[in-house]
Amino acid sequence: MSGTKTNHLRVVVIDDQLNMRKALYRIFDRTGHYTVEDFGNAKEAIAWLKTHGVDLVITDIYMPLGDGFEVLAYIRGRAMQNDTPVLFISGEATKEDIVRSVDLGVSDYILKPFEPHDIVQKAESVIAKYRNPPENIKKLRHAEELFFNEKFDEAKAEFEAINTSGKPTARSLIGLAQTEAKLGNVEAALKHVDEAIENNSMYYPAYSAGADILLANKKRVEAIPYLAKELTINGKQIHRRMALADIYLENSKTPGYYDKAMEQMKFALHDDPTDETLLLRYAEIMWSTGNKEKGIHYCMKARRQNPDSTKSLMQLANMYIQDGHPIKAVNLFSDILNKNANQYDVYLCRAKVFEKMNENEKAISDLNKIPKTVVVLRLEVMKAKGRIYAKMGKLPEAIASCEEVANMEPTADNLARVGLLFIRMKNYRNALGWYEQSTIMEPDHPKYVYNLGCCYEALRDKKKAIECYERSLNLDPNGKETQIALARMKGTPLPAAAKSAPKVASPKVTASASPSKTAPPKAS
Repeated sequence: MSGTKTNHLRVVVIDDQLNMRKALYRIFDRTGHYTVEDFGNAKEAIAWLKTHGVDLVITDIYMPLGDGFEVLAYIRGRAMQNDTPVLFISGEATKEDIVRSVDLGVSDYILKPFEPHDIVQKAESVIAKYRNPPENIKKLRHAEELFFNEKFDEAKAEFEAINTSGKPTARSLIGLAQTEAKLGNVEAALKHVDEAIENNSMYYPAYSAGADILLANKKRVEAIPYLAKELTINGKQIHRRMALADIYLENSKTPGYYDKAMEQMKFALHDDPTDETLLLRYAEIMWSTGNKEKGIHYCMKARRQNPDSTKSLMQLANMYIQDGHPIKAVNLFSDILNKNANQYDVYLCRAKVFEKMNENEKAISDLNKIPKTVVVLRLEVMKAKGRIYAKMGKLPEAIASCEEVANMEPTADNLARVGLLFIRMKNYRNALGWYEQSTIMEPDHPKYVYNLGCCYEALRDKKKAIECYERSLNLDPNGKETQIALARMKGTPLPAAAKSAPKVASPKVTASASPSKTAPPKAS
């Protein structure tokens, strides 16, 4: 429900209820002054806000995958555009919620249900305050807007002008630092970060920016002091704590680093004992250090806290498998199913374990126990069936499963997978149609283009086959199979690099296709 209108105000709407997002979209779209971007959860919205500038954020407070407070904390805590207006909407805000939102810097709030003109009026009010700041803030925002629009050279010039025209602020210095980093000037960027810290030692976005610049340049150990100081000032950031813990663990031979990693993980668990990613990471650490009981405990805790997710069960199963005890993984799922046989996501997990054990018949049996009416699992079930039937050599069944996957999720990869199965059946005419679709969707994928050439060659269309092989080779000059196929089609000597390539068995064409004098190479 997004649109692009020149010179319109950009509003981000975040609500897990689709009907509410649609309603807000209509309300603001009818005014003729707004472009609306909408998201169903805080996680997706924050990821988008990292690379886009906006005029107003309207967010529900309570949502899965992050709440409104997380959105507000992210905006107020970032180095640039941290004064963007944020409007809370909620049908159940408590007095404590309102106090907390004010402390975090919310611009205003409105309770559901509300009249359309009420929320537009609120929006106009907070935007008016935002868009009429002092002159120095206007210049700073302009520089930040250039940054978000990826006009980094112009942004750098603006930030430098701001910093030389008066006393630089920590915010303007960090803006310049992040711009320098985007331009590849890492040393200059870090110099400006340190200047910002010297200017205001409690400005934690400076430490955050310094850490991010170092992490982006794979200087993970050097990022430790910046991350540590950021978390000292602004502690309730569980994923930043996990990032710091991971760096400590990567360097656990350094005395004290393992203990510091555990300290960060425990702080994070204290701040949010229900986060699935956090619980599973802690389980993994416990398992890898030999504390199997705690590893199991935290996997099962993640399952209890997130009963609609199978990540915890699959992680525990994979840990058993890596330890050489796949039967324990099977027994884990069997015990759960003995208590409640209608947990269809558990059947899917057990099927995946059977698949890894090459117990393909048992895997298919479990997958067949999941009704078609369980729509939320249907895509994963059909993907698994496609993989397993292909391993078993039951190609018609594999094709039927993969065709359903391609209809549900028509990505280039899913389309190409059907095409490859048809090639395995030596039905090049049907394979051709699937690969034509996949190369339309992803024209620069060398393997797809190569396999399309195989189909054309099998169907005796030499000109198109050569065109495909040449294009594939242009996309991947080191493709030995493509070099061999092109040399054969043109009747030219093999390049020296391709002569060392192993010989590839050539499939025969089916009766549906006219056989060529030279069989095509094996598809990839």
